[in-house]
Amino acid sequence: MFRWLVQPFRKSIRNKLMLGMVLIAAIPVIVVTLLAMRNAHDSMEEEIIQSNRSRLTWVGEYLDERLRRLNNLIYSILYSPAYVDNIDLLDSDSLGRQFSAQSALMDLLTSTLYSEIDSLHGIELYTMTKNKLFYVSNQEFAITNTESIPEPWQQMFKNRLDVQIVNHPSQPGRFYLMRTINRFEDRSKQGGILLDVRWDMLGGVLNMANPEDESLVYIADGEGNPLYRYGDADLEPAAFAGILRDAAATGEAGVVEHGEYYVFYSAAPSWPLFVVKIVPASLINASANKTGQYGLVIGLISVLVSAGMAVFIALQTSKPIVRLAKSMQRFNVLAPTGPADFRPGKSRIDEIGMLEAKFASMTERLRDHITTEYVLNLQRQTAQLKALQAQINPHFLHNTLQMIGGMAMSKPPHEIYQVIRALSDMFRYIVRESDLSTLGKELAHVGNFMYIQERRFPNKLRFTVEVEPGLEGCAIPKLSLQPIVENAVKYGLEAEIGDDWHVRIICARSGETVVITVRDNGAGIAPERLSQLQRQLQASHDPVWENEERIGLRNVNARIRMHFGPPYGVWIDSLRGEGTTVTVTIPYSTEGRDER
Repeated sequence: MFRWLVQPFRKSIRNKLMLGMVLIAAIPVIVVTLLAMRNAHDSMEEEIIQSNRSRLTWVGEYLDERLRRLNNLIYSILYSPAYVDNIDLLDSDSLGRQFSAQSALMDLLTSTLYSEIDSLHGIELYTMTKNKLFYVSNQEFAITNTESIPEPWQQMFKNRLDVQIVNHPSQPGRFYLMRTINRFEDRSKQGGILLDVRWDMLGGVLNMANPEDESLVYIADGEGNPLYRYGDADLEPAAFAGILRDAAATGEAGVVEHGEYYVFYSAAPSWPLFVVKIVPASLINASANKTGQYGLVIGLISVLVSAGMAVFIALQTSKPIVRLAKSMQRFNVLAPTGPADFRPGKSRIDEIGMLEAKFASMTERLRDHITTEYVLNLQRQTAQLKALQAQINPHFLHNTLQMIGGMAMSKPPHEIYQVIRALSDMFRYIVRESDLSTLGKELAHVGNFMYIQERRFPNKLRFTVEVEPGLEGCAIPKLSLQPIVENAVKYGLEAEIGDDWHVRIICARSGETVVITVRDNGAGIAPERLSQLQRQLQASHDPVWENEERIGLRNVNARIRMHFGPPYGVWIDSLRGEGTTVTVTIPYSTEGRDER
């Protein structure tokens, strides 16, 4: 599946070296970069978390301090002489004293309100024993007689609470800080003081704790229920109440990762309140990733520089090896001289220089040896082969001349002329063509031979040729097909008794190979003789000839291998009584030259 990816590295030591150098240079840089990015991300994430925890701790302390100030304001009312001296006069028998006491208490509440007018909206004093309710705000002054305990005091007395913080029932921007007035002797409830407080007294510090638009800051009670929220983030504080209930037991600042959010919380030490901040994890990761991105860019640059240096070193290191390998690949033992571009590296004294020098010396000695031994022998064989090619079967010539003589007595001159012209073309092809011809010319030569045979055996011998278009120019050794066809006529058909002799040649292309099939419907070959012929054709050491007086099947096979190499040649199959098939394979080439 991935052979195309692996193949370049299997075939080239340069590619292996470059890959190895790139991996050695790049992998440590990549690992260090990834670790640095991870550490930078973790450090930045921890820094952001600690920063938010510190802010929230400070906001919690500030909230605690403001609430203690308001609580001290309540105590200042309770311990004020105006309260102590006048509270018991509210049910005096003297109306004047009652009026004077009520006025003094209202003045006390008014002065207290204006001392914290930035934080307070109003102050309420409730005396259960006197059944009176005093209320002062910057817009309203009221004294009300009550027959029953009003809300929210009723709920507070029922739960036996001394202090309570609740939201205003109708104004979300305000809350009540309530403290009961208890009898010293038995701690029984005598009434209480309520401060109507604006939540925006904390706006400045909450804004410092929540500079991001995606985050939400809110104040929750001890059960985790939200009392006041600050920020426009689309988050629902109630969804995080369970987390804060578990955290309330510690009473300390902390952070909890809840799904896709970080929940920071800090308790007001003296009050059952929490300051909570909800930050999306994506916001923290985005801030941390900015640092990682810079590390990634630096890492990529380092990897590219390292890979480039590794490739440059690999190319320089492998250059003489590749040069030597290419020279060895181009080296032709039959060429009279070595590769023109190869010269031993004179300045190299290392192992590569030694290999180059030894290769140059080896090629020189090998070429000298081939020149004195192989080339001389090949030239001798080629000369003898050409002498064989120049001959023609005397028996065939004798039969042809006899046939021409017989035709002179009974046939018209133009038929005699056609036979003579076919014989003349055969001689011309044998004498004039070089050892390597084309498939078209070889088939024309075979056609002349078979034309004469058809005249010898009229109405008995048929010859057909099928050639795939574009194959006529393929290179083929001269006299490769005519001996095969001649054998088919002499040994396959003349020995067969019958009136329907058929020799058929089919030329077709299969990839980069041309397959030529010669079939006859003659007597066939005996199995023992067929096996012997097949072994001789398969043997790789067949000589160009073996004491034969003319060109035969093994000669054709040896010559094709000599020109084109071992993958090509001749093969034979036969069935006794059914005929013989000879297959010739040559490379697909339109160049009339030696293709070895």
